[in-house]
Amino acid sequence: MTIRRAVASLVLALAATPATAQDETEARVVSFERLNRVYESLIDDLTPVQIGPAEVLLRSPEHALTVSRHEATLRPGADGVLETALELELAGSGRIDADITIGSLESRLSQELTVPRQTLRLEGAIRVRRSTEGYWITTVRMPEAAQVRIESELGTQLFSVCRQMALVLVALDCDAIERAVTLIRAPLPEAGGEYLIALEDVTPEERDAFDRFLIERSGP
Repeated sequence: MTIRRAVASLVLALAATPATAQDETEARVVSFERLNRVYESLIDDLTPVQIGPAEVLLRSPEHALTVSRHEATLRPGADGVLETALELELAGSGRIDADITIGSLESRLSQELTVPRQTLRLEGAIRVRRSTEGYWITTVRMPEAAQVRIESELGTQLFSVCRQMALVLVALDCDAIERAVTLIRAPLPEAGGEYLIALEDVTPEERDAFDRFLIERSGP
């Protein structure tokens, strides 16, 4: 599962949880406890790093991310659209691989990584369609990517390689390359994707509340 599907399922499921404490016409702050769990191999394609003559292709084939807290805000918009804002607290560990091309030099590096505890903030817009299977979520608007901060020796290794090449390629910005593999970018789904939140992933109480919300939002 690519991050485009895995993160979409996570983000949209969080955004589609029932509201409890605010007026039906107002924005609602909600959470879904079952989604506070461990996700394995969530990020398997990352945005390439291109800085001057240096290109770094990144992958993380093995990792686990623990979502410890989330908070989603829903705001009904026009034409059945739900504006969404999500805060997601996570941490994790795994491995990161890098294929590096700097001038004529090609190299491959692999390092263990740690994802320190951090909060991601994402905003977008969705539509929700109820079916016998559950809730079909269609993306209307999503950010292009999520930025995730990692800790590993990859940046240090890349900086060392870069400094050697900088003797012949004066255009290299080694500090920028090191930063780019510390704050990585993970692509998110494009608009128009559709994802299912199955009924078994929602408690009866949550389902009843969210059904009421969808009916009241649609109006008479």
